Amino acid sequence: MGTQRKPNPLFLAAALGTLCCAAAPLQAAQPPVLPAETSDVATLSIAVPHRFFTMGYRGSAVIFDGDSGKLEGQVPLGQESTLALSADNSRIYVGETMWTHGNRGARIDLLSIYDTKTLNLLKEIELPGRALVNMKFNDFSLSASGKRAYVYNMHPASSIVWVDLAKETVGGSVEVPGCALVFAWGEDGVSSLCGDGSLATVSLPVGGLPKVSHTKPFFDAVNDPIFDNSVFDNATGRAVFLSYTGLVYSAKLGADPVIEQPWSIPEAAGQKAAGTGVDELAWRPGGRQPIAWHKQSDRIFVLMHPGSYWSHNDAATEIWVLNLKTHALLARYAVQVKPAGVVRSFAVSQKAKPQLYLLNPEGGATVVDADTGEVLRKIDFEGGEAAVVSNF
Repeated sequence: MGTQRKPNPLFLAAALGTLCCAAAPLQAAQPPVLPAETSDVATLSIAVPHRFFTMGYRGSAVIFDGDSGKLEGQVPLGQESTLALSADNSRIYVGETMWTHGNRGARIDLLSIYDTKTLNLLKEIELPGRALVNMKFNDFSLSASGKRAYVYNMHPASSIVWVDLAKETVGGSVEVPGCALVFAWGEDGVSSLCGDGSLATVSLPVGGLPKVSHTKPFFDAVNDPIFDNSVFDNATGRAVFLSYTGLVYSAKLGADPVIEQPWSIPEAAGQKAAGTGVDELAWRPGGRQPIAWHKQSDRIFVLMHPGSYWSHNDAATEIWVLNLKTHALLARYAVQVKPAGVVRSFAVSQKAKPQLYLLNPEGGATVVDADTGEVLRKIDFEGGEAAVVSNF
């Protein structure tokens, strides 16, 4: 007789498990449940002390928060645009030019007004003309009260167009032969620099005839011109004009302007004043935006480089800090912009704890503590040729 073998309990358990699994129905993979999308409209805060606008970035002014480095928004720009902020930061004003076929066709010159919170376009005011010069901030100026805008025009001749911002209409224009740029002061006045070295003062009273007068020449427009991106304060009428050799002219603009005697930045550093010899090496200001003014502390920041005369377009390797009243050199900061190691454009925030915004010629910005020269952060983006800061 044969011997009966007992079944292996492990084998039976495995077989039963296989049968159970084979008998279970297959479950189709369920797609993941995605959260419902919601849309909203973001708004910007107005009272941001460390906000800056970069110009020349893909046809837009790009807004950054200097504290976080975050991009906050963009404002579209036309050709060779200029930008200014209202005193309370509630409005962004853009002087721009467009053509119906992009680079040709009928030309239209506009003053475009944007809401800062929403970045919505509020109004377009057609201008009779404006100057087409790249990144010249002083081609456009707002009165301290925000009731008027002044636009420098070269279409077809040198003139100043003024705009009534309350009525949102062009108020008129006045010719300023041989002069350029606009520096607003008071409620109905604007000044302009002239080719003979003088300052033109233009009064435009409401309902009255415009009046133009000139000071005596105070700078050498042929041998030592003034940078067109010099700085001024429309609230007080104070201006700081910087020459190619590093002379600083402080002025009080108004119906009867007062221009102080110039002083030399190199001499403030204990060096010989820079001359106009083509082979004369000296520390000189230069760049697209060579000077910034922190009004609360009355300090000026100047982009400086070693070079010969007529090197005013050269990028800076150092930033010099000077007291505007005492003319004392307070500090010298090496430019810490990588990989370029130089800077052509910068701006300083206002109010307390100021920041410097250095634009890298190869793209991006470096945020620097203006009081210590310490690099706070770097912001990566393409382009950016000039900067405007918040008024807070």
